[in-house]
Amino acid sequence: MFGFGQKKIDVILEKFNFSPGDTIKGKVILKLGKPTNAKQLKVGLRGERISRNMARTSQGTTPHAEKNYIFNFEMPLDQEKEYNEGEYQFEIKVPMNLSNATMPGGAIGDLLKGVEILANAESRVNWYVIAYLDVPMGIDISKKVQVNIG
Repeated sequence: MFGFGQKKIDVILEKFNFSPGDTIKGKVILKLGKPTNAKQLKVGLRGERISRNMARTSQGTTPHAEKNYIFNFEMPLDQEKEYNEGEYQFEIKVPMNLSNATMPGGAIGDLLKGVEILANAESRVNWYVIAYLDVPMGIDISKKVQVNIG
């Protein structure tokens, strides 16, 4: 029932460093072991902001981390069907305005940066190419690969 290596999805990218406006090219490789019914095979680009700060509690202050999606784009590679092993090519265009998604500009952005400094907080954005096979009434098969966008 919980066999290792029976169902796997891989994401192979041409490169890992991108700038806004670049195109991410790669392929999704399915290694399923046996035919699997699924609703859809998807690939996408996700930006996750990780914020760390100190939270006040009755015992003093403790570290606190929070994760928010600031960008989430997904597109189908194939539709509902019985999937076998296979490769699916994809291209995702990195939007030009990603700097707006990471932190607002102008006075609001400066104010938020100041609040982070005063709250002893730090944040970063991690970018991932994600792929998943949506298996109804079962466990989805997924993979995420970190990329650099700057």
